[in-house]
Amino acid sequence: MLATNLVYATVVGRYPRLLGDDGIHEPLVLPYDVDGFVDLEFYREGGKTPIGIESVISARYIQPNGTVSNLGYVLTGNQIEVRFPADLPAGGVCVILFSTTGSDHPHQCYPFRILRPSETHTP
Repeated sequence: MLATNLVYATVVGRYPRLLGDDGIHEPLVLPYDVDGFVDLEFYREGGKTPIGIESVISARYIQPNGTVSNLGYVLTGNQIEVRFPADLPAGGVCVILFSTTGSDHPHQCYPFRILRPSETHTP
């Protein structure tokens, strides 16, 4: 059972395809050599509507070698646009921490893996 402050991320418009690094949910596959923003929204497990976001505390990427990188982001309504730079090494996980509407404790998205297209075909 997940803690009440853990929620799943999904790419806007792709619900219920939830992102997660748990072997059940999907990784986020990024194109090579493209600096870009990915629009994400967040759901409780089994929820059908995105949760309200009040502010973003951090968007971090933990690289495969353990180095932590801070990611740029923009909060737009109930969505967070996260910037993934082209030189971001694939294979690590993204963790986003934010506060939600009507809650007095922070929420964290379930960590999700970042891959590149060629890595989705390897075991």
